[in-house]
Amino acid sequence: MQDILRYINSVEGVIGSAVFDDHGAVVDHAFPPIIDADSIKKAAGLVLECAHGLQITQSLDILDMRYAEGRIIIKTFPGAMLCLLCAKNVNLQVLTITLNLAVKKLEALLPGTAAPAAAAPADEAADSSTLRLGISHLANKDASKSFDSLGMIAVSQPTSAYISEFYKTPFKKLTLTNTAAGTSGTFPVMVMKDIDTQFDGTIIVGPGIEKKLQVIEGNKVEVKIG
Repeated sequence: MQDILRYINSVEGVIGSAVFDDHGAVVDHAFPPIIDADSIKKAAGLVLECAHGLQITQSLDILDMRYAEGRIIIKTFPGAMLCLLCAKNVNLQVLTITLNLAVKKLEALLPGTAAPAAAAPADEAADSSTLRLGISHLANKDASKSFDSLGMIAVSQPTSAYISEFYKTPFKKLTLTNTAAGTSGTFPVMVMKDIDTQFDGTIIVGPGIEKKLQVIEGNKVEVKIG
């Protein structure tokens, strides 16, 4: 779990993170030493009260509390909550994608929230040098085929920002590798604005590139700057 919390902390502007269970206990944390254990326990209790009082688990996915010099961000998921202490200028779009990926790993590590077999991919978050994202495709087949005609792949605007932040550089091409099949390819990237949020954190490909990489929707591929 420490590896996943450090993965979250790697986002610029995140100062520290913690997992609290639904009873207000601290499951694990990765805060700077200046923040002592008693303070984190008190924070867990306050977060629980806040979550219950505002019915966050029923109505909200993320609660963003902003202060003069910082922000506290709470993300709920089955059986637990993530609490993040952040700088006031943290990029919430990039952070949201990171949290969506990390929560899937955390769910697998919490008792009773996932089947044991689901825990295997948890090491993906621990690899801080290579990014792995899922494959998706558009429901509109003609639009997907147009990617193939240009030899392109696509990403949402938040995903583009996330990849740039991960590798600390802008990009125009990405190299995708399906390690299971040993296939790889480098493709120019189209950044799609105003696309449904279901595509955030994924690489959108057409049927031709799916065939070339031997992947189907939902498969994970290694993503590197081309």
